Amino acid sequence: MSETDKSLGKKLRQLREGRGLSQEKLAREIGVVFQQIQKYEAGINRISCSRLLKILDVLDISIIDFFAGIKVSDHLIISEEECQLFNAYRQKNPQTRRAILTLLGNPN
Repeated sequence: MSETDKSLGKKLRQLREGRGLSQEKLAREIGVVFQQIQKYEAGINRISCSRLLKILDVLDISIIDFFAGIKVSDHLIISEEECQLFNAYRQKNPQTRRAILTLLGNPN
């Protein structure tokens, strides 16, 4: 597997542990055996898009937050700061969105 797969697996483990979920509990929630979670976290098996979306739903995390800080080759997919900016923009408060656009030089 690639370094990216290993990075994604490491991120999955951090998030799962941070939420106090065992591999067994996460596996039950998404309909797989816990060994599959082990393989994802070790970077042995790739996570399909549909499975990743189920995992993120259980972990209650956005796909943007999941990929924040993950590198592909020497390039970040999205930095932590970009993730914070994106999440701030997604707030339901229209004044916050307008303020962000104004700060970025696009007052429309």
